[in-house]
Amino acid sequence: MADLTSLQEKLDKIRSPKLQNQKETAVVLSAVEDTLRDQKHATTPTAYLAALLALLSQAIVPPDNIVNKDLASSVVYLLALIIPHVPAALLRSKFPQILASLGPTLTNQDVEAPFLRSSIGCLESLLLAQDSTAWALSQTQISPRRAVAGLLALASDHRPKVRKRAQDAIAQVLRHPPPSPALDHPVADMCAETALNTLSHTLAASSTKKRKGKDHAQEQHQPGLIHALQLVKTVASASGGWPSKKIEPLCEVLLGVSRSNNEYLAMAALEVFEIMFTGMADQCSSSKLPRLMEAVSELKPSHNDSQLLPPWIAVLSRGYDVSAEISPEETFHKLPALFEMVSQYLSSTSHEIRVSASECLISFLVNCIPDTVITNPSVVDEKVLEKLARAAEDLLSVKYQSAWMEVFHVEAAFCEALRWRASPLARNIVAAIGELRASVSFNGKKEADTVLGKAIKSLGPEAVLEILPLNLRTPQHGQGGRAWLLPLLRDNVINTNLAHFRSEFVPLSEAMYQRVIDHGDNEKTMEIKIFETIVQQIWALFPGYCNLPLDLGNAFDQAFAELLSNLLYAQPNLRADICRGLQTLVDSNREILAVELSDEEIRSRSRATKAMAQANLDHLATFAGNLLAVLFNVYSQTLPQYRGYILQCINAYLSITKEQVNHLRQTC
Repeated sequence: MADLTSLQEKLDKIRSPKLQNQKETAVVLSAVEDTLRDQKHATTPTAYLAALLALLSQAIVPPDNIVNKDLASSVVYLLALIIPHVPAALLRSKFPQILASLGPTLTNQDVEAPFLRSSIGCLESLLLAQDSTAWALSQTQISPRRAVAGLLALASDHRPKVRKRAQDAIAQVLRHPPPSPALDHPVADMCAETALNTLSHTLAASSTKKRKGKDHAQEQHQPGLIHALQLVKTVASASGGWPSKKIEPLCEVLLGVSRSNNEYLAMAALEVFEIMFTGMADQCSSSKLPRLMEAVSELKPSHNDSQLLPPWIAVLSRGYDVSAEISPEETFHKLPALFEMVSQYLSSTSHEIRVSASECLISFLVNCIPDTVITNPSVVDEKVLEKLARAAEDLLSVKYQSAWMEVFHVEAAFCEALRWRASPLARNIVAAIGELRASVSFNGKKEADTVLGKAIKSLGPEAVLEILPLNLRTPQHGQGGRAWLLPLLRDNVINTNLAHFRSEFVPLSEAMYQRVIDHGDNEKTMEIKIFETIVQQIWALFPGYCNLPLDLGNAFDQAFAELLSNLLYAQPNLRADICRGLQTLVDSNREILAVELSDEEIRSRSRATKAMAQANLDHLATFAGNLLAVLFNVYSQTLPQYRGYILQCINAYLSITKEQVNHLRQTC
């Protein structure tokens, strides 16, 4: 039962009216309370109900004669406040009487909107009190179903506030079904059918007028379509969602609306799909999702329908996003088939269709690949990934050449979604895009660089350079150098093997720097300037290799520490990058220790654990003393305005030195 205190607060406000239109209600309430006192009845909700119904019978004479509109309006307003506090059993027994009394207020065309909203409020509270037995009565009887039919009619009323109040009442009723094993409310089918019929008839009327060429036909029927869509949304958003039996016809009508030239109508239709999918994300309603997705798939438009295909693809994409939340493994196993189905639209002549298809494929890759497939794939998962890789590779064929800009976005998402599993699956993709990128006549260098950048992050620089070698020191016959890869590596190297930097780039840097030294003090040629730039670009990669390396314990040894120390003294122009790299070694591992995630979540993102991060910091602490000595010396030799990065690096190593001392104290 609702809170009686809140009822008394509402009645107190009525007893002290501030507006002229509230005085009539205050007079009626005073008369009712005087009568109850005279009859020595307590002022309970039940007593108020009996007295108000008696007054209502004087103001309204069935079937539709309202004798005293002012009195009827005040009584119904008070009933709307009282009924929520009346025992449900009494409301069930009084339902025929109350509905018969309220009937004229719901059907009379002259009833004003505030009066009508109060009547709707009474009806809502009455319906919420009904049980399964009452809902089983047919619409031909004075029953809850007949009352809902009245609400559905008012839900399309031309007055906005009346329409909104009726839709709110329907939503409340559908969200509070009587105790039952059924998923849907007993009246959900009826509401869905009425809403669907209203939408279908309004859409048909609009189409007929348009075909006959009548002026402004579409504009004339748009308000009706919008109201009908709002009613559909009301039913779809209620608990339990849209009834299963009505899903197919609704999808067909909604896709028809979504092809409208009116952007608002198209968005409203797609919003209904969004509401349906959102409602099916919970476990109670998730059983409806396969049927909905099947219905959407069966409504696949023709290949070049530029009006209907984009919204259909958007609906498909959103549906499988929800499916991935509910059944991640099952949805993932469907991914190659879905990928192939949507990929065909990339060959469309319509740019809008190609963009929609690429966005859908990206959504599949982002949302439909579970973390477990990356961290611990089964044999079946690996086969699915292989199929997916072949489908992604096929997108680079001549068939999709007109859509290569969109395809590159998909390939970038593919590399990013697979993370380290992209090696070796994406090797052919990297090779194909690298070859295109090297072509002088190729116009998509920016998009190609995006894909290669994601590949560097996912496959790792070692794998990418095996496919696309730099060719800077010993160029291979017939192949030019790929110095353009260095900036891409700088911006994308992360969480990889530091040993690769030592084996690949340190020797390359030494070879390039030796050529500069061999040139002596002679005037610098363009070639020498290029060698100097390459050395600088090589060491610009160092901070990326230091960002949570996988092999720090083995790769960072005494020999490497000495090399870095010598470079800090000998080559001032490399100090900034070396200091940033050394600082990143500490900071990236400290971040892992500070993050509030489980080891499993951390591993899925970076192949690390908190224990590994702590071991890395302990390892670095063993070099901290010597490194700090070098850094302090370099700091003293550097002009004050250039010392910032050195000081930050010093602070990082002082912090792990203190931690190691504290750790030793605790263990002793």
